Amino acid sequence: MDEAQTASAPTQHRQLLSQLSSILHDLEPVQKQLLELYQKKSQALRQVDVKLIDECGTIEAELTRELQFVLLRRQQLLQTAGQQGLPADTLYDLLLKLDAPEAESLFQRIEAAQQRSKKLRHETWVQWIVSTRSYQHYSQVLELIAHAGQKVPTYSRGQNESSTGGVIFDASA
Repeated sequence: MDEAQTASAPTQHRQLLSQLSSILHDLEPVQKQLLELYQKKSQALRQVDVKLIDECGTIEAELTRELQFVLLRRQQLLQTAGQQGLPADTLYDLLLKLDAPEAESLFQRIEAAQQRSKKLRHETWVQWIVSTRSYQHYSQVLELIAHAGQKVPTYSRGQNESSTGGVIFDASA
């Protein structure tokens, strides 16, 4: 490394540190808003409040776009760091290498963002499971209604079964 590169390294590190802090500053409120929204959406799913579920979906789409923008900035920061020979795998690794006085508070913010991300993944997964199972149940009920409780021949093992469904859907029972 020549003298000019050595002199510009602290400036470059400060710029990277500033960008990292800005990314965390923008990420935190989006994550918090998503967590609040997912709590509201879970409640709406439990109460089968279709209007509220739809409203949550619209807000979720907007927050997702904001989150994608923040993640794009994160990727660009890590790419820039990699071009400068710094760790480019995670913000945490980059921050370790920058060795700045304010790094401790940034480490805490990164850890908090990681915890929120885990909660968001968990809640998203739970809501996906609930929605998928509800859809499957709804489809099965519609199938029973549409076929008057009779099993559809295409679902049988080749024989023409004529068993009936439950008492609820079979008026002859």
